[in-house]
Amino acid sequence: MKSTKLKRNFWLTAEIECMLNLIKEVKTEQGATPTTTTHHTFTQIASKMKKHGFPNKSPTQVRRKWFQMKSAYLCYKKGNVDRLFLIPEKFRNVIAQFVESGSKFAHTPPPSTERKLKPKDKPAPKVVTVAKPMSAVDTFMAQVKQNNKLLNAEFYKLEETLLNYEQRCQTMRDYNIIKYLNN
Repeated sequence: MKSTKLKRNFWLTAEIECMLNLIKEVKTEQGATPTTTTHHTFTQIASKMKKHGFPNKSPTQVRRKWFQMKSAYLCYKKGNVDRLFLIPEKFRNVIAQFVESGSKFAHTPPPSTERKLKPKDKPAPKVVTVAKPMSAVDTFMAQVKQNNKLLNAEFYKLEETLLNYEQRCQTMRDYNIIKYLNN
């Protein structure tokens, strides 16, 4: 069985926005049941996107885009800031809310394998330490922590500037893509 070649696989901001709204809508329709994301779910979303004027997205493309953005957010949370740029700035909060809310479209971690305390188990006694005068190493570490805070503050300012620039570039790319498609 030969699959049909899809016309394109890049996403306009309006398509992403429509997809996320439909995911939210489908999630609400299906309720809080703990079912997993199925091909049927993405078929529904692709079908609804066609009704909303975005006919070029298949269920596979919708699924891939969703998991690409979700994966980018999860990698960002683990410290890989570069992956965050795979999600247009406009949608980062929405993706974060989906993932953090534990939506069925989000990855849920496996149950903890830690040993649970039985009623007979007693927690370890707490050790009380007495504060010592700061040594040269402690003073140095305090300075390193202070410098780290200053660097982080500067980094966040630069990151915000870069995100604003990226959003402007995304808008220009979308405009040029639409202009190209209309010609």
